[in-house]
Amino acid sequence: MSDGMKHWVKKLLIGTMLSSTSALATAPVLAAGETGAGGAIDPLLAGAGGAIALAVAAVIWALRISAANRNQSLHWSEKLAEMEARLEKADSVLSAHPGLVLVWEDDAKSANGGWGSPKILGGPAALASLLAFSKEDKTEKTAPVDRLLNALGALRLQDEDAEEPETLKEKIKNLRDHGVAFSGNVVTADGRTIEVDGRVAGGQVALWITDPAVRMAEDGAVIGAFRERATDLHGALALLERSPVPAWRRNADLELVWVNRAYADIVEAANVGDVIKQQTELDNTIKKLASTAASERKPQDGKTIINSRGERRVFRIVEMPLHGSGDAALGGVAIDITEQDKAKSDLKQQIEANQRTLDQIHTAVAIFGASQNLIYYNRAFRELWALDEAELSGRVYHGEILDQLRVAGHLPEPSDYEQWKEKQLALYTEGLSEPGSERLGGAPDEVWHLPDGRTLQVSKQRHPFGGVMTAFEDITEKLTLETQFNTQLSVQKATLNNLAEGVAVFAADGSMRLYNKAFQKVWRLDARLTDSRPHIDLIIENLDKLAKDPGDAFDALRRCVVSKSHEDRKPIEIREIKLVDGRTLAVGTEPLPDGATLARFLDVTDSKEREKELKERNAILENADRLKSKFVDHVSYQLRTPLSTIIGFSEMLEGEMFGVLNDRQKDYVASVLSASYHLRDLINDIIDLAAIDAGQLEVALKKTDIRKLLESAATFAALKAEDTQVTLKVDCPKDIGETEMDDRRIKQVLFNLLSNAFAYTGAGGQVTLGARRVGDAVKIWVSDTGRGLSPTDQARAFDAFESRGPSAGAGLGLALVERFIKLHHGWVRMDSSEGHGVTVTCFLPEQTKAAAANTTDKATSSQASAPQPKGKDNAPKPAKKKAPARQRRRAKSKSPGSDKPASRPQAAE
Repeated sequence: MSDGMKHWVKKLLIGTMLSSTSALATAPVLAAGETGAGGAIDPLLAGAGGAIALAVAAVIWALRISAANRNQSLHWSEKLAEMEARLEKADSVLSAHPGLVLVWEDDAKSANGGWGSPKILGGPAALASLLAFSKEDKTEKTAPVDRLLNALGALRLQDEDAEEPETLKEKIKNLRDHGVAFSGNVVTADGRTIEVDGRVAGGQVALWITDPAVRMAEDGAVIGAFRERATDLHGALALLERSPVPAWRRNADLELVWVNRAYADIVEAANVGDVIKQQTELDNTIKKLASTAASERKPQDGKTIINSRGERRVFRIVEMPLHGSGDAALGGVAIDITEQDKAKSDLKQQIEANQRTLDQIHTAVAIFGASQNLIYYNRAFRELWALDEAELSGRVYHGEILDQLRVAGHLPEPSDYEQWKEKQLALYTEGLSEPGSERLGGAPDEVWHLPDGRTLQVSKQRHPFGGVMTAFEDITEKLTLETQFNTQLSVQKATLNNLAEGVAVFAADGSMRLYNKAFQKVWRLDARLTDSRPHIDLIIENLDKLAKDPGDAFDALRRCVVSKSHEDRKPIEIREIKLVDGRTLAVGTEPLPDGATLARFLDVTDSKEREKELKERNAILENADRLKSKFVDHVSYQLRTPLSTIIGFSEMLEGEMFGVLNDRQKDYVASVLSASYHLRDLINDIIDLAAIDAGQLEVALKKTDIRKLLESAATFAALKAEDTQVTLKVDCPKDIGETEMDDRRIKQVLFNLLSNAFAYTGAGGQVTLGARRVGDAVKIWVSDTGRGLSPTDQARAFDAFESRGPSAGAGLGLALVERFIKLHHGWVRMDSSEGHGVTVTCFLPEQTKAAAANTTDKATSSQASAPQPKGKDNAPKPAKKKAPARQRRRAKSKSPGSDKPASRPQAAE
């Protein structure tokens, strides 16, 4: 039992005894009073007895507790000794650790922003090596642990994945406040790496700090290893000195402290000393790259372009932190990648050129990567499938595009789409070459018949860089053209075989490419010869056997087929060849655009006979026509003399020169005179028509007012309009102006057209005489509202001596109209339909002196061959010009007191 326990027990026993004695001293008094009063037990005695009993019990309990405490004290004493022994062993183990172990037992809040009072465990060597990274503040005394933690606490852990790694101080704070463990290393300013590890151990926080250099120094063969490393270091340094790759080393202030000879050559320095002295950089941007590498403690890559000794060179720059001491803070190398950069640039340009080329072709091209994603497509691919660029942007896969096109109804509809889709994607996985070899090969071409009627030829080929290249060519038009070509070829063969003309096509090399049955039949050639594609020489050799006198026809044919000269490649006109069997063949050639030559052979034996017969018949017809013209001219001329006599005597009788005539006699004389005038006009028309056909009639061109010409013609035809009860209307602008024409002939044209219009228009109808300017021509027309002409009558209306209908004349009026207009270099057009009248339009172009002279020359040059009218002595007489339109008097329309006949229209059809 301990001394304290014993003292406590003694106090308890003394107190108990004093209480018992006091109770016994007062007991008789109380007992006497109580007994005297009631004879009962005295309460004081009872309390004293209870106190004694309680004291005895307490003594007994204290003795038992004392024995138990004595046993427990022995037990904990043994435990304490055991724990102290184990603690000494743990301290000895931690002291053997090559690094330091800092243990914090106090609360983090008690540190007041400092590092607190950690317990320091570890070897002295570790503490000494780590204190080398700290700087002692001479103005303020700081504990070694605080100096160490101040130096390392600002450094960042290097194994963090975050963009901004936390510092060691922040890590220790999180460890002490929240129990967040960490592990990693920090790099000092001189490049040495320190390993740190923070953990929570029970209610304590432990920080392990290890210097790998101390661990290495404690190895057994550290000196030998150092010598080996020194030897390697000297060898590496010598290698860098002689290396063609520029290399350098920087200190903590990013200044150059060492460069090799290659560096000095690049910057064109005399020696490496000048480079160090002048701090000559390869490029100003490299120092910025070194600063980034120093701050992030990670190697940094960059590219720079340097002009060295007149050459443009591209270098890859690498700046990296060095784990050394002293001035070995950063090291760098410059790798010449000029050729590589040029190759990349050329490759990029080539790829861009290829892409631009693919964008211009009509074949749709799509390239999918090894993971089946779309990596390239040209414009034709997007247009073929009507896809937007937004649908093809992002990561789009081959199978997704097929599904999208199927939903849009652009793909064929196979019976099993999933199986068909697997077949389309099989090239990615099936039939691959061995590892290390190129990905070559492809799938057979397919033909897709799309629902919209198009036909595509699909080609799939493995891409050398992985994936598949797919090409879609729209062959719809090609198939259509091929079908049309085959059909056209069949039609061409059938057409050639049904020609009566023999046809043979010879290629540029002289071989026969094509022939028809007529060629074989005309020359009686063997089918085996013609089917063997013989040369032109062999064909001519067989043709020469049948020819009687070919002349140079075969030589010209040979030159046209095989010669390359432009003069020989001209077409050969028809040449006739007599054959020994009496036939006559016509030979001709035609060069074709592809260098081939078409030769044609036609049997013209019958044609030559018919030609001979036609020439003989034509000579007969020409002689008959000449005789007819002479007869008509002669008879017409001879009729004028007796006709003039009849007219003269009839006019004398009408004028009552030999006596007064009664009314009947006057009617007879008027009828004779009217018939004579009509016959005279008819004869004059015949003479004019014959003169025009013979080219003897001339036109006298002069400036003529068109409006006055039409009004004069209308005034002359007014009497006829009154007789037929037809309205005559003139439709011509007053400012139409003048044009060159033979007004007498044009007036005759108008008289003939108006006579026809009045003759074919019933009472109450209307005849319109009009004129307009149309460009460089004058349009004059006469239209009526008569019965019109049928298409058959219109076709013959301008033929001489052609007339139709009850009112028809001799059929010379429209014939003269057409010929007079042609003499003015114009033309005539008729528009009519049955029941809707007739419109005859004459177009007179502007005349020039040159055109008029040309007309006169032509008329003069043809006089020699034209038939000339003859008199009684058969001597040719010059053609007479037609007199102006005659005036005659009619009995019913004579003016009182006038002996001149009223004007009338000229006789017409």
